[in-house]
Formats: sequence, C-alpha cells, structure tokens
Amino acid sequence: MFPNLAFSQKFASSKTFRNELRSSMREDIFDTTPAYAGMSDKARKMLLLPDSSLQGSWKCHNGGWVAPVGKEKKEGAVRMNKLTKVLQSHLGPNAPTGDEFMDTIGSLCGSKPSTHWIDIVGVLDRRIPHSWHQDTGMSMNGDTYTVLLGFPPVDEYDGIGVFSHLVKLKEERWAEEGHVMNEPVLYGRMEDMEEEMYVVRPRWAEGRELVMYRDVDVLHSSPDVAYRASVMRFM
Repeated sequence: MFPNLAFSQKFASSKTFRNELRSSMREDIFDTTPAYAGMSDKARKMLLLPDSSLQGSWKCHNGGWVAPVGKEKKEGAVRMNKLTKVLQSHLGPNAPTGDEFMDTIGSLCGSKPSTHWIDIVGVLDRRIPHSWHQDTGMSMNGDTYTVLLGFPPVDEYDGIGVFSHLVKLKEERWAEEGHVMNEPVLYGRMEDMEEEMYVVRPRWAEGRELVMYRDVDVLHSSPDVAYRASVMRFM
C-alpha cells in the first residue's frame, strides 16, 4: 500500500508506528460511530483498551459517521483526525489523510461493500481448536471481498499467526436464501478434515500486510495459535 511512501517498510519495522496507527484508528472510529455516542468516559476507556475488539464502519467519504462530542460535522470535514496526524508524523507531508487511508483499503472490498470494520484481538499465544465459518456466505455483485490488515506483535516479523487460517473451497458456497446479512455461517471444527492438506496459513511479512478473499470461496477460522497485536477486517 502507498508504495511511494515506503508504507510497508515502515509498518513492518516500527512497532511505535503500528501501535499509534492502530490506536488512532480505534479512537477516531469510536468517537464518530453513532452507536458509541453518549457513552461515559469510563466506558470509552474500557472499549479502547488495546486487548479489546472494536467495530464500526470504515467508510469516511459520504459515510454515516457523526462528529465527535463538542464538534460539528461540516461539508468536507475529515473524520480520521488522529489517524491523519499519525500518518503525517511517520510518513511525512505527502502522507494520505486518515480518511484517504481508510477509504483506500475499503475500496479493495469491491463494488458493494457493507463497510463493516472490526479490530479483532482474540485468544493469543495458546493453541485453540479451529472453528470454521464464513462471515456472511455472500459476495454482493460477485466482486465483494473481505480485506484483512494484520498487525504483528514484533518488528520485522515473518511468519504465521497474524491472519485467519483458510480452507479454499472447490466450488463457491453461498448462504441459503433468507440468511441474515452479516450473520456467520457456521461449520464447527470439521474434525474429519485432513488439515495439513487443505488449510492455508497466510504468512505475514513486509509487503504482505493485507489478505483478500471472497467469503463464498473460503472457510476461515482463528489461527492455530494467534500471534499478533490484532487483525483488522474490512468488509
């Protein structure tokens, strides 16, 4: 992403950059998401703890976000103000705004995204059984993708455990008619499956901070052992 700014190199080599990027994204989304409006400072602090998951919408331009408390949403206003400052601090004056950053990643989701975003931590550093599922079992217009942005726990990481594990399906598998949008389609452990033959474990490395897939093409699950600060899912 953003090759002229050496984003991937900076993202892979600087834990400070990754932590500030993640923290500012979470704060900006929390402060502009209608569902969180009016929450107490205590609730805000708890929900923004780095080991907690948080969700909202990634869409900034023409998105349904609200202005932070005490501010007014004006025409052309920037939503991701804290993220903008972090990007400019680490990448220089030519860095994208926070809104451009979010919408650029979101644009990879295809022609009709739900715009749902979630920052997932999950169970870390111990083995858990796979629980195979699809997030929706859908791909609107046939070209809608899930995009994962992975945050490794250490600098210069090259390995697995950041991204979800996947099983590539031989044929597309769509949710049944009438299935509620954004409700997962569950398959459980599938204990009879020969995992070493079919399970894909995406590797995180510099320049490989994103993973994309159509939800109708794969089943996915938490990694064998999650080794990450978090993974952000754009849909």
